[in-house]
This record gives sequence, structure tokens and C-alpha cells, in this order.
Amino acid sequence: MKQFWKKLTQLALTLHIYLSMTGFLLILLFAITGLTLNHTDSAFHSRSSDSKKISLPEDVVRNPDEEKVSSQLRTMLGMKAPVTLYKEFPDEIEVLFTAPGSRTHVVINRQDQTAAVEIESRGWLGKLEDLHKGHDAGRVWAWIIDIVAVLLATSAVTGIITLASLPGRRRVGFIFGGMGLLIVAVLYFVVPSS
Repeated sequence: MKQFWKKLTQLALTLHIYLSMTGFLLILLFAITGLTLNHTDSAFHSRSSDSKKISLPEDVVRNPDEEKVSSQLRTMLGMKAPVTLYKEFPDEIEVLFTAPGSRTHVVINRQDQTAAVEIESRGWLGKLEDLHKGHDAGRVWAWIIDIVAVLLATSAVTGIITLASLPGRRRVGFIFGGMGLLIVAVLYFVVPSS
């Protein structure tokens, strides 16, 4: 049993070191954007908006379908963002394109084939914050968030196993771990709920 414990702690230490380093930059990104999300009034946040009118080809507006309309708008506006809302009404068509840090809202007048376009951007920091939350970031980024979560969980578990194998630091380490757990539990009950 002693030999098994020794091999387990060696494996845990190795995994802890290399998995922590693998996810370090992404963990740093999440840490920094976590801070900026709590301080949206800082000087680093920038928001800009632009409005314009464009004219669409008659055939796109008269016989609309989501793919044709969104493709035409992407070409005319020079963007790649996915459509997150598409609604057809008797007098107008509403299309919303969203991507991390930006949003483009288009309302097409079916009578005269013109479109009112509103483009909003929250700058590079807004983009990073939306990536932090996984907001409008797509499937690939959702996988990246999941991978970082697994890296963090694995790093935490292997760190605890490594700490348990160090007799001189075990007691103090588990006291601090217990305090951290207690703080999380207290905060859970202190935060207001609906």
C-alpha cells in the first residue's frame, strides 16, 4: 500500500505541474476578465455605436428566407457574426447578429427595401469578457471553457493529493483549505437570492 501511495503522489505531482502549466494562460485570462467584469465602469471599457441605412436588392426582400437575407447583409456589412434572431413581419424583417463584444441589429423595411442598421461594439475588453462568460462565442469556445474547467479541477485534486503526501505542510495546508471551503459556504448563504 505504501508503494501505491508513493506512485500515486508522484503521478499527482507530475500531473499537477504540467496540467497547471497547460491551462495557465487561459486561467490567467479568466482571472483578469473576472476582475474586469466586476468593474465595468473602469477606463478600460469602451463602447461605440454606429447607425446607417442601406438598400437591399428587391428579390432578397420580396422573397426572403433567413439564409438569403443574412448572407446578403453579411456581404454588405462586411461581417461574419452568426444570426441569433430572425423574424419576418408583414412590414419588416428583423435580423440580429451577435458575436463576443459586438452586436448588429438590422430592421428591413419591406416596402422600400431599405434597412436601418445599428452596430454596437464593446471593444477588445468587451470581447474578452463575453468569451469569459461564453456569451455568443459558439460551440468551439464552449469546449475551451469545459477544458479549462477540467484542467482546474484536475489541478486542484492533484494539488490536494500532493499536499497530503507532504507531512510537514499537510496540517497547515488542510487548515487553509478548510478556511477556503468555509468562506465559500458563508458567501453562498450571504449572497441574496430571488
